[in-house]
Amino acid sequence: MSLTSLIISLSFWDALTILWSFALIYTIKFYLLYFTRENPLPGPLPLPLVGNLLQLATAGDTSRWALQCQAKYGDMWEVYIGSSKYIWVARADLTEKIMDTSKTSNYFIRTSSNSGIDMLGISSSGLAFNEDKEKWFFNRKIVAQAITNTKFIKQITEWIQQEFVEMEGYLMELGFDEKAFNCSDWIRRLVTDTIFVASMNKYACTLASLYNSHNPSKPAPYSRETVAESDNFVHALRTYFSTLDFFLFMPDLIRTKTPFGRRQTKIYMNNLYWLHEALMKIIKGKKEEIKNEQSELRPDLLTLLATVNTPRDMTQKIKSTVEGPLTVEEIRTCLLDLLVAGIDTNPEVKKRLQNELDTIYGADPIRPITHEDLNKFVYIEAVIKETSRILPATALNIRTAERDDTIGGYPIKGGQQIIVSFAGIQHHPKHWPNPKQFNPDRFLEPNASKIEKHALPMFGGGLRICPGRHMAMAELKVVIAMIFRKYDLELATADTELKFKCDLVNHCSELMLRFKPRTKKAVH
Repeated sequence: MSLTSLIISLSFWDALTILWSFALIYTIKFYLLYFTRENPLPGPLPLPLVGNLLQLATAGDTSRWALQCQAKYGDMWEVYIGSSKYIWVARADLTEKIMDTSKTSNYFIRTSSNSGIDMLGISSSGLAFNEDKEKWFFNRKIVAQAITNTKFIKQITEWIQQEFVEMEGYLMELGFDEKAFNCSDWIRRLVTDTIFVASMNKYACTLASLYNSHNPSKPAPYSRETVAESDNFVHALRTYFSTLDFFLFMPDLIRTKTPFGRRQTKIYMNNLYWLHEALMKIIKGKKEEIKNEQSELRPDLLTLLATVNTPRDMTQKIKSTVEGPLTVEEIRTCLLDLLVAGIDTNPEVKKRLQNELDTIYGADPIRPITHEDLNKFVYIEAVIKETSRILPATALNIRTAERDDTIGGYPIKGGQQIIVSFAGIQHHPKHWPNPKQFNPDRFLEPNASKIEKHALPMFGGGLRICPGRHMAMAELKVVIAMIFRKYDLELATADTELKFKCDLVNHCSELMLRFKPRTKKAVH
């Protein structure tokens, strides 16, 4: 009798009994291996197939769950995602080797072999998950040169002020001093529009789109087609965040063998295909523009990437064994990495912040902010750092040990994946007295020089520290200065709260505020 005939001949109860038997045997084997594992760390009890995914999903927030685990298991614990073991660390001294900046670092690789990341095509290109060291170093140098030089930061300072003036005009039209607005939504779109200009010299129209949704009878001066195209592009980028989360952590068995997994895979891959095609169109248009442009080229990121190793190469002193121009696929991945990477509760802090601005600008709240002004924003920078400490933009940092090692006296095998919990480090009482208190003075001297190394991984750390950190800090300083030198922000109601959710990054979904113009007396 063939195997097929045997299966067909089974009754329902026979089949059910066999399935239950297999499930029982698998479960017994799973826990036998788990409880006899080598070098165990404390951590939540995993379930067969899914590991600790259900506990994470129930918590609903990665940072919050990490803090709960830290409180229960200590500063180093283990978690299972499917059958893969992840070691979490949540104390600055435990990250010393992980944050090593030397080229021989044992923790260059972001993740171990991952079929999901391979399927997305980003394990050997771009920056975020690229495992090819030669390509990664070359791409990193190009991107860093594009977005860290003084000329580019000066342009960012001008661009974000232009976008702020546009946003301010929309809010004025909507009666911003009488109505409460979701500040999170407006600021996110302000930064998005700026990032698009800086990276591709392309206007994203996200501010215009948001304004149109509030005032459809008097839309912004852009065609419907332009706004709709931009909306689709930004929506695709946001979906890409979820795509990374899904393909990075979802167990292969669930992703490839279950109806839910296959359905989500199809949705995310269709979105990625659309996004790739849209980026390819932009890149080819830029190449044609460069070909026909005889004057000096504008040094946005896309132009730099498109001219590498060509007669119009704009990069300097970047030596590599990589020869020939970057392919459009490599340009696309680097560009995509940059695009997705894009107070009122303390009156005394706000007062000191505005005093600093009044000292610099006096009674002129509309004088353009210059690049030189950025270094004068000492207290503003302290406020930014303390805000990031309390609520880190990125929840975690994933690295993989290439060779056997030890961390905190615990043996680490080559190939072991490690997750650095930013919230755990930045809320740790060992590093921060009264960690729940909002206190920007931590980052002013003499306190700043006493901060422990790696205690504020605001932009990550090690070889893969965020190359856009200078650009991001410039944007944050300009936005805060533009707002607080002219306006007092008020919570919509006394019980208004910040609404946010954290997966790989923290997403602020709502903060309802009113913009109240400052009086001349207050400015003086």
